[in-house]
Amino acid sequence: MSLGAMEKLKVSPKIKSIAVTEERHIALKWSKVPLAEKYAVKRATEAGGEFEHLTWVKKCEFTDETAEENTTYWYKITAWKKLEGKKTSTKTSGVKAAVISDIKAPEKISVSSKGKKTAIELKWKNAQGTDGCIIGRRNDFFSQIIPVGKVKGESFIDEGIVTGQPYHYCLQGFRDGEEKELHGNFSAEYHCIHLDCGRVLEAKSAMGKKVNLSLRLVAGADGYIIERSDKKDGEYTEVARSESGFELRFTDKAPKAFKTYYYRCKAYKTVGDIVFESVASAPKSVKVKI
Repeated sequence: MSLGAMEKLKVSPKIKSIAVTEERHIALKWSKVPLAEKYAVKRATEAGGEFEHLTWVKKCEFTDETAEENTTYWYKITAWKKLEGKKTSTKTSGVKAAVISDIKAPEKISVSSKGKKTAIELKWKNAQGTDGCIIGRRNDFFSQIIPVGKVKGESFIDEGIVTGQPYHYCLQGFRDGEEKELHGNFSAEYHCIHLDCGRVLEAKSAMGKKVNLSLRLVAGADGYIIERSDKKDGEYTEVARSESGFELRFTDKAPKAFKTYYYRCKAYKTVGDIVFESVASAPKSVKVKI
């Protein structure tokens, strides 16, 4: 197969929406793949479970009328097209889940890094009538949401994470039933990442009111934000921002000579259109030359 054909196979459908209809069915819509002749819809009935082929469709939408109430279903889509005379499948879409339920999703959700601790903290408010919350997580936009916690409270600390790795969380309420546990609707996805704080290793004054800074490398960072203040505990202003996690040297021109300034550093990483910043490093002082 030619290189051009292989590049076309990298295009995957993207599930744009998954929702419960008024008729109590699960409806999916996904993006169109160029030259696709048909799409395979696959479904799993448990997190991390095996996906079974459900149907073939030619349009970029499908309504699952066989889905039962109070059962969580996971879906993924694959496009099939003819390339160089052969029918070939594209890369599979990311996995999306839904459930037909009257149980509402948790509300007022917040997700944040625990500062210097390698953990991510989630807080929420359980919907009325629920007994607790299932915390689901995916490690990228294509993997399946897998439960990582189940609590009857309204907070959870995820300690099973890696620094610099983006995580995507989705919460689902549950209710204890007489015969089986009932699962509710999913919340929207919330994104978070833990980054070690940046650190100014060295700040040296140079002629021309210049300050040369060297930083510590932070794993997973897309770059660094350098901030300056004329007081250790004062207000800090951004003076430089790098576009590489490997750019570790900066030069700043201070406003005044013979004055002491304080510099601190934050690491940052961009996930989608969200920029996550680490906590700021301890400040480093330097007295500026003329």
